[in-house]
Amino acid sequence: EPVAAASLAQVYLATLNDGKDTRVAVKVQRPDVLNTVSKDLYVLRRAAEVFQGLVERFAPQQRTNYVALLNEWSIGFYTELDFQNEARNQQTLRQVLIDNNVSGVTVPRVFEDLCTRRILVSEWMDGDKLSDCTNEQIKQITPVAQEAFLVQLFEEGFFHADPHPGNILRLHEPTPEGHTVALIDCGLMASIDQTDRDNMISAVIHLANKDYASLVDDFMKLSILPEDSDRAAIIPLMDKALSPYVKGGGAKKYEEELKKMYGMDETMSSQVGGFQAMTQDALTVLNDVPFSIPPYFAILGRAIVTLEGVALTGDENYGIIMESYPFIARKLLREDRPEIQGALQEVLYSKTDENEGSAIKFTRLLALLNNAAGSVGKQEGGAFVDLDAVPDDGISFVDGLKYLLSDKAQSLRDLLEDEVDNIMDVLLRQMLRKGATEAVVTLTPPRPPSIPFLGNIFPASPKLDEIPLPIVLPPLSGEEVSSTSPPSLGVLTLKEFVDHLAPKLAREEEIYALELSDAAGEFLGEDIAEFIKGDSVLSIKSAQLVLSAVQSGVFSQSELLSNNNVQQILTSVGSLLRQVGGTNNDGNSNMDDALSLLDELNEVERARLDTITNELVQRSIKRATERLSSIERLI
Repeated sequence: EPVAAASLAQVYLATLNDGKDTRVAVKVQRPDVLNTVSKDLYVLRRAAEVFQGLVERFAPQQRTNYVALLNEWSIGFYTELDFQNEARNQQTLRQVLIDNNVSGVTVPRVFEDLCTRRILVSEWMDGDKLSDCTNEQIKQITPVAQEAFLVQLFEEGFFHADPHPGNILRLHEPTPEGHTVALIDCGLMASIDQTDRDNMISAVIHLANKDYASLVDDFMKLSILPEDSDRAAIIPLMDKALSPYVKGGGAKKYEEELKKMYGMDETMSSQVGGFQAMTQDALTVLNDVPFSIPPYFAILGRAIVTLEGVALTGDENYGIIMESYPFIARKLLREDRPEIQGALQEVLYSKTDENEGSAIKFTRLLALLNNAAGSVGKQEGGAFVDLDAVPDDGISFVDGLKYLLSDKAQSLRDLLEDEVDNIMDVLLRQMLRKGATEAVVTLTPPRPPSIPFLGNIFPASPKLDEIPLPIVLPPLSGEEVSSTSPPSLGVLTLKEFVDHLAPKLAREEEIYALELSDAAGEFLGEDIAEFIKGDSVLSIKSAQLVLSAVQSGVFSQSELLSNNNVQQILTSVGSLLRQVGGTNNDGNSNMDDALSLLDELNEVERARLDTITNELVQRSIKRATERLSSIERLI
């Protein structure tokens, strides 16, 4: 007797004669199925041709090719009848999950030498179909099943197109690899190319944070909307149609949200008015919005709706867009392809105000790291992603740093390489300018007191920043530099030297520096934030050391960019940070506490951080020497 039966085939439990009594599932195609399916598809094809003609005559603005849609379905039906093709699909999907390290979900092995066009033999899986599981069991399975589907869709572009409850098994016992869920019946699979996958990722991002203006562009790239679409008419309709869906909860919640949106309460007048407004919007869509449904989108839409329906059984508030956002965030941080880098850059740099600059928004970086870890800040009652919100229950500073230094954040590190260099330049210029001013005030002797009846007969203390000083400088740009290259000498005031070395910050840079110091204060303490702002940078001792180093030629060394010099600079900066970092309640340095967090990094993470730090310091030194090259030399 068959253990399972469907319209196309029956499944039997059998034992292989291999000496191991290996249990297998034998799927046998029903007789004459091919003839029956062909007749049904022929009738549907003729009906689609008639419907296509009516649409083209009475609604020419609609551009969906319904015949092409049916053809796509027909291809899927015919390939589903070829069990050798299903065997190849099953093996491919199994390998996809293994290669992408998907935990918790597996696909049965196939015994290819026993398969024919009408017989499929695969590994037997002991488990219950989700249709036989409790709602609580389905809720527990949903996260791993969702992860497996998102990997198929966005990583490989090859996905199970029929994930209904009968094709997902909750295993009675975990497999040796620890998997607890099995996907079966791989007859209906579909593929999506890389370009469309990238556009879908962008669409999910814009849909999740309610950026419908950008979503219109995504729909154009996906060929859902034409290039000449009326944006002003489409965006409000998108809001009405898609916002209730993003909030989750399935058809029931969608209906409730629509009624709220159109003001439909229990009274007859409100229901009539709301229905009229809804009908008008529907007619506007049909008559004025020339959308089309690409053939591949029909199968994808069916798979998404089916999977979401399964998840809603376990959680009535489930919404696939919001639940998939952490996966999208991880993908943005990991991949370094130009398309993904563009989407990541849009998330981190996107403006909310026309007057804002194009610098990275630090809060968005922190929020994205939290999103990737599964903690998502939300807006509008939890319906949409808030790109600027760092969740209260988010990851710690160390966890964020570890994630940033891992292989999972390669895309983000590539994008931030120049940005972090810019951050260092802005902060160093700010600290040097304020620190120099503080040093001058600190080292300027007090003016002698006035004498009674005679007044201030003693001259005022000299302004140290206006006194010309001999300063040893690096060789001019373009000169051949070696270990024996002689230093050059310039005579200039401290103010002139600082203006060359640390040009004054522009207004946008000052605002950016404040944002960075605020973020540092949140994670590292107010003492460090004050230091980044340039306040209380120098003590009398450190000011004397800095002035002495500048005057004696710290920038004149021909091997200034060597690793030894870079390490010396980092050591000196660390000592200065400890000096200004203040102390905590235990009497320890706040900066010591912050730096001690680095001890939690593993060897690979610490080595990667050291490499990045050395590179940034070398860039800063090179930039400083280039700025000093414009100073006139006496020698």
